[in-house]
Amino acid sequence: MSLEIKLRKLRERKGWSQMKVALQLNISQPAYNKWETGQTKPTLQNLQKIAEIFEIDFYDLIKEQISNVGFSNSSFGNNSDNPTFVIKAMNTKINYDLPDLIAEILENQQQMVKLMESQSKLIKDLLKK
Repeated sequence: MSLEIKLRKLRERKGWSQMKVALQLNISQPAYNKWETGQTKPTLQNLQKIAEIFEIDFYDLIKEQISNVGFSNSSFGNNSDNPTFVIKAMNTKINYDLPDLIAEILENQQQMVKLMESQSKLIKDLLKK
């Protein structure tokens, strides 16, 4: 189920208007409407808030969005000291040794932190104007 359909169904299940959800998320109703119509996507921070207000697990909210990513451990149990993980995403296979996979995940996390810091700075600067 797409995120926009999931958002609409969660909202309707609670019997809430788009305005009520938007107020709880501290955003405008038109911004929320764009999420439900698939015109835009919520940020990770907003996805976390959505999971909280609808009282669902964050993973349950986004799992269909990341279902194209699969992890398999093809050499696990084959007497390998360094298992290989194959990540399949969008018809691309990438092989990682465990230390490389961890390093890649940490690098991605650091990039996300930098992006969030940039977004926060931009918002602060916009609020000052």
